[in-house]
Amino acid sequence: MKLRPFELGLVVFFGVLALLALVLLNTYSPSKSEEDDFADAVGSVSIWGTLPAENISPILTELAGDNEAYRGITYKYVSPESFDEKLIFALADGEAPDLVLMSHEKLAYMRKRLTPYSYESLPLRDIRTTYIDGAEIFSLSDGTYARPIAVDPLMMYWNRDILATEGFLQSPATWETLVNTMFPSIIRRQQDRSVQRSVVAMGEYGNVNNAFGVISALMLQSGTEGVTDDGRGGYVVKLQESIGGSGNPVRSTADFYSRFSRPSNALYSWNRAFSEDRLQFISEDLAFYFGFGSEGKEIERINPNLNFDIAEIPQGEAATVRRTYGKFYGLSLLSASDNIQGAGIAMSLLGSERVAGMIAEANNLVPTHRNKALAGSNDTYGRMTYKSAAVSYGWLNPKKEVVDEILERMMLDVNDNRRDLDGSVTDATARIRDAY
Repeated sequence: MKLRPFELGLVVFFGVLALLALVLLNTYSPSKSEEDDFADAVGSVSIWGTLPAENISPILTELAGDNEAYRGITYKYVSPESFDEKLIFALADGEAPDLVLMSHEKLAYMRKRLTPYSYESLPLRDIRTTYIDGAEIFSLSDGTYARPIAVDPLMMYWNRDILATEGFLQSPATWETLVNTMFPSIIRRQQDRSVQRSVVAMGEYGNVNNAFGVISALMLQSGTEGVTDDGRGGYVVKLQESIGGSGNPVRSTADFYSRFSRPSNALYSWNRAFSEDRLQFISEDLAFYFGFGSEGKEIERINPNLNFDIAEIPQGEAATVRRTYGKFYGLSLLSASDNIQGAGIAMSLLGSERVAGMIAEANNLVPTHRNKALAGSNDTYGRMTYKSAAVSYGWLNPKKEVVDEILERMMLDVNDNRRDLDGSVTDATARIRDAY
């Protein structure tokens, strides 16, 4: 069929367009999105942490499904007890991770191996505005050593059945109420002073699951100045000094704490013959247990029939400020990382309000971002732990395992009359100072 000039022109025109389209399809490459650029910048980032992998890895998988930047981030759980040793070996072998997710209890010991954020890149003013007060523990003289993620406040667990049977319908808000009003009704002792039912597990150290946290909380409530950074990479130990100069917080803490293990004292309730306090509480042989907020669901799982609740730990009747001990978790950058830039971006991504909140909630912790903490929680235990998070604080110990040994020896010296109270406290404080 012979085409007219007009029709022939149309065929040639569309043919040229089709040819151009084929050429473009074969040669065109779309520009990378900002997300892809982030993924390239992050690269491969490994994290070691003391929070369970089953609570972290699914979050990373979920995030990676929506954002390429998370696909190179991996997480490995290392138990708190073996963390230091395994990390030291990994550093020596050149196989260390890029980031570590750990509590502030390891900060002073790990400090020389970490790279801080300078206050030029992350101003202290922004840290104070963004996070709850206690999270500032990561901020030292030369910068911030971690992106705060979450806090686990020390709480008081109480047996509802025991208290209700004795006519008490709520937990004690003050130590005075606990020892003067509730204690005499709840304690069960035989004529020879042997304890049949304990009220609180205090006085001993080895069989008190969170003895370090309980003693730390009492020192904080007594106004200790704690431990401060000297600005030269060292520390000034002010545990025996109180804010305002009223008394010795370590002495008053040791005195009160030890009363519960002295058979001659009216508050005698605990001794080293008992099994661990959490087991005693789960077995309904202990009225009050001081445990971290994250323990609630585990206690419930172990004994579903245990009728218990959670509350803020008691405060002093005359206290003008509330205090408890909190275990703060943060993401820190290892100086030995082979991917400093990528690890830094990963820290920012995981430390964001949304993602840090996901990590905190998955581990039954409280987010350290003010907005998240202020929003509260409808969880059975979260409602109370979120309130306690605002008054949670920690202190920079040289190495928790070492301090545990020092504090346990202090309590043994007091309980066994090897030294008087003042001598035991002075010796313990000096040994802590020497451990830095």
